[in-house]
Amino acid sequence: MNKQEIITTLQSGISEITYTDEHSIEQSIMGTMAHQHLPEGNMAQNANSSQHHSSKNIIEVFNVNSEQWETFMVDSIVDIEQLTGEGAPNNEKKLQAGTEYMEGILELTASEELDSMEYPATEEGEV
Repeated sequence: MNKQEIITTLQSGISEITYTDEHSIEQSIMGTMAHQHLPEGNMAQNANSSQHHSSKNIIEVFNVNSEQWETFMVDSIVDIEQLTGEGAPNNEKKLQAGTEYMEGILELTASEELDSMEYPATEEGEV
């Protein structure tokens, strides 16, 4: 894929990007450049910055799991699979929440907030 095809795919939704890192080890992230998935404020401006690196072989992608921007060399991208957006196949299993997100949910459920919640009254004998 060339740079423009990658940008078009990333602007369509969330994609799984497989790339080789500086140690030639394949890695993958869930990334996007689609405005509806970007944080509000000045970080959303980074979505257009990949267009400005036209003389360089660089692309900036928002990692939806770590919620940070990452920079890649286009030629390090091995594969890109569109997971959401127009024309994407149904890939619900690949869109499961990351471990950091799930750990946060587990911490919330173990917190005192959960203990202070009121539960609906039940009939005697109901479980």
